[in-house]
Amino acid sequence: MRLLPLLACALTLALAAPASAEVSIGGGVYTSHSPSSTGGAVLYSPAASIPKVPVDIQATAFFSLVKGGGYALTGEVRGFTGGGFGGTYVGGGLGVGNLSTDKSTGPVVTVFGGKSIAPFTSIELRLIKQTQTNGATAGFLGLRFSF
Repeated sequence: MRLLPLLACALTLALAAPASAEVSIGGGVYTSHSPSSTGGAVLYSPAASIPKVPVDIQATAFFSLVKGGGYALTGEVRGFTGGGFGGTYVGGGLGVGNLSTDKSTGPVVTVFGGKSIAPFTSIELRLIKQTQTNGATAGFLGLRFSF
């Protein structure tokens, strides 16, 4: 099973290769039901925080900073309702992660939405579900910034 995280990292890098020079990072509040925990989390994506085109493909690396940690690496598609400041976006993705109680690596599904609140900045709500037995359901609310 150690091969699965390496394949996920390779997929993340492959999806990131054709992306623009912009990257985004985010930080915020994370909560999970299994194990029950609340704390912080960070995310990284080689895509802008606010999409520039109506449909965008991105890769995201998500890391929980709570006791026991965990991660999710996903390839995602998101749609944008308008260009520039003031628009909203929604999306979903698939990948691998180890957010579960027993810290085993397995498939994850994510859905998310965001709203531009300033140039290069959005607020994002993200739900992540690890689909295997004992898989965690987690939520994230945070700010995402482009560089």
